[in-house]
Amino acid sequence: MNFNQIKTAVLAQAETLAENSFHQFATQGVADTQAFLADSEATLKNALALLQQGKIDPDDFADAVKATSTLAEMNTLKQAGLASAKIDMFVSGVLQIFIDAALAAL
Repeated sequence: MNFNQIKTAVLAQAETLAENSFHQFATQGVADTQAFLADSEATLKNALALLQQGKIDPDDFADAVKATSTLAEMNTLKQAGLASAKIDMFVSGVLQIFIDAALAAL
C-alpha cells in the first residue's frame, strides 16, 4: 500500500471519528485532517519508507508518526471553538488510524 492509499483510508476513517467526536463539526475535522496530511506528508512518507525497508520497527514507526502531532494545527476546529482536549483526542485518533492503516498494509 502506498502513501496515497493510506491517506485515503485515513480520511475515510477520520470522517467517522469526527462525526462520533463532534458531530456538528465533522466537516471541519475532515478539512483539518486533510491539511495535516498535506503538511506532514514528507515526514509521514519518510517514516513509511523506513518501515517498509525494515530500517525501523513498528514501534519506532508509531513514535515517528506520533511526533508529527505538532504539525496538526487543526485551525478549523479551533476556530469553531472546540476545547483543546477534544481536539487533542481527535489528533491522537487520526494518528492511530494512520499507524494502523500503514501496519495493516505490510
